[in-house]
Amino acid sequence: MYDVFVFQRNVLNREVTDAMDYWRRLGKAVAVDLILDDHYLSLPPSNPAFEYWDRNRAGMSPAPVPALIEAMKHADGLTSPSKVILADWAHLIPGYYVPNYTRWLWYEKLIQKPIGAPDLVFTYEAGPDPANPDGPQVANLIGRKREGSDGWFILGWGGSISHVDSWVYSGILPALERLFDKWPQARLKFCGHESRLNEYFEPFKDRIIRQDGVKPEHWPAVVSTFDVGLAPLDLRPLAPWREGGPVASYDERRSWLKGIEYLTAGVPWIGSDSATYRDLARWGRLVPSTPEAWFTALDSILSNLAYAKSLAWERRRWARKHLTMEANVNLYGDTFGRMLAEKQTRAGARLPGIVYSTAALEKTAVTA
Repeated sequence: MYDVFVFQRNVLNREVTDAMDYWRRLGKAVAVDLILDDHYLSLPPSNPAFEYWDRNRAGMSPAPVPALIEAMKHADGLTSPSKVILADWAHLIPGYYVPNYTRWLWYEKLIQKPIGAPDLVFTYEAGPDPANPDGPQVANLIGRKREGSDGWFILGWGGSISHVDSWVYSGILPALERLFDKWPQARLKFCGHESRLNEYFEPFKDRIIRQDGVKPEHWPAVVSTFDVGLAPLDLRPLAPWREGGPVASYDERRSWLKGIEYLTAGVPWIGSDSATYRDLARWGRLVPSTPEAWFTALDSILSNLAYAKSLAWERRRWARKHLTMEANVNLYGDTFGRMLAEKQTRAGARLPGIVYSTAALEKTAVTA
C-alpha cells in the first residue's frame, strides 16, 4: 500500500540491499536517508563513530564505508538535511534536500527570558502524570532557580558528543576568555554530557555552568533560558573524497538545526559563517573562525542585549511560519512524490502530450 520506502543510514548488509531491490522491482521508490547529517566517508577521529565507520571496529565485511557506497546504487534517491552531503553523493544517486525543522508544538508556550532573570536548572522527578493523575507515576520535568544566578547573561549551547572539534577549532574559546574578563556577569551554559572539553573550560572556572540532557520535547524549555545562543563550527576543509566532490569541512555537512532552534525559541544567536548556516544569515549573526570575530560579535550583542532580544522575539514569528514541521508538512509529500515521478521517468515512463528532450531525458521535459 506504500509508494516510497525510506532506509535510514545503516544500509550496510546484503539483507538490506536485497529488501531495497525487492521493493524497487515492485515499482516502489526507495530512499536512503542520512538524517543525522554525518559525513561517514570522512569522520574526524574525535567523533565516537569514527572507530566503527572508518576503522571498522565491528569487523564488518564489507567495511561500513564501502558497504554504504554500494547501497547507494540500490536506491532511487538520497535524502539529507545537508546540501553538501547531497553534493558528495551526486555522482551516484539523485539527491533530495529535506531540512530539519523544529516542532512548534514544543515551542509555542515558551516565554522569553527577561534580562537579568535567574537561570533555571532542569531535572526530572517522579510524580503523577498531569495527563493521567490516577495512573502510574512518571518522570516530570522540574525547573528550579540556580542559586546566585540573578543578573547573569547566559550564553547557551547544547549538543551531542561529536562537537569537540567545533569548539576547539572555531575560535570561540579565546574569545570567551576575553569576554569573561570584560563581562563578569556572563556565563557559558554548556548542556549535555560531553566531558572531553573540560580541560579547555578549566581556566573559565565558575563561568561554566552545566545542564544535563533532557528529552527532545523538553529541550526548547532549556533553550529558552539562554540570553544568547551559540553555534560554533570547525571549518577546516576536508579534501574531497572523490574527484570533483565538494571541498568543505565535516561541520559544514551538519544541518542548520541549532540556528532554527534559537530562532523558534526567540533567542538571539551567533554562528560560524558556513554552508551550514548561510541560509539563515539574515536572521542571525555569522562570524568567521577567528577569536577576534567571535569576541566582537559576543561583545556587541551583550552591549545591546535588550535590542537583540526584542529583534529575536519578532523573528520568532517568522520562524514559526517558515522553519517548523507544522509549516512545512507538505514539503515531505512533495519531495517523495517528485522522487517517485523521477524514478518512473528514468525507467522510461511517458505522458501523453509531452515532447521529451532525448539529450537530457532524465532531467528535462518540455510541454508540447
